[in-house]
Amino acid sequence: MARPRTVADETILAAAAEAVAAAGPANVTLAQIGGRVGLTAAALMRRFGSKDRLLLALARHDAEALPARLAGAESAEQPVHALIEALAAMAGAVRSTTEFANHLAFLLLDMSDPRFQQVSREYTVAVEAAIGVVLRAGRAAGELRAGADDEGLPRAVHAAYNGALVTWGMAGGDEEPAAYVQKQLLFVLGSRLSRSVDRADQPPG
Repeated sequence: MARPRTVADETILAAAAEAVAAAGPANVTLAQIGGRVGLTAAALMRRFGSKDRLLLALARHDAEALPARLAGAESAEQPVHALIEALAAMAGAVRSTTEFANHLAFLLLDMSDPRFQQVSREYTVAVEAAIGVVLRAGRAAGELRAGADDEGLPRAVHAAYNGALVTWGMAGGDEEPAAYVQKQLLFVLGSRLSRSVDRADQPPG
């Protein structure tokens, strides 16, 4: 009879994300991940098969969870502002430029390994679809004015988010990443926001 799993996969993947952020995907070990949740490296090996498969499971989990998190802004009173806040909160999870460098190392894995590359492509499509849903909700709510470039706006927002994070890291990370990303997104979307919408949440600068 199989022994019951005392630690959920979700908990293990959260621990893996923290361990990767701290050590990077190349240096992180199953022992480091397991130590965060009270499991041995052997137990993780039995469950996932290898470190690479565990990291692939983490990539797949994030590729599903993060777009869903962004799509949740659709139901907000001001969907576009809620989207900006959600993206800023994602950036705020980065605690240092060193940690961000480890996230970039995972991105390199996404681009170099065909298994991870496929997940990354699916993630990009899902993120931009979620952003598109929220932007359409913003237009329907009168928060966002329509424009000739509406079709390309979701990708522009996604690119602005990623670019802002990279620029934040290159600049030394003196400012909080959440505030930095929020300002850049407001710069991209600000001219399209309705003047009737309260923009008091825009950071000073």
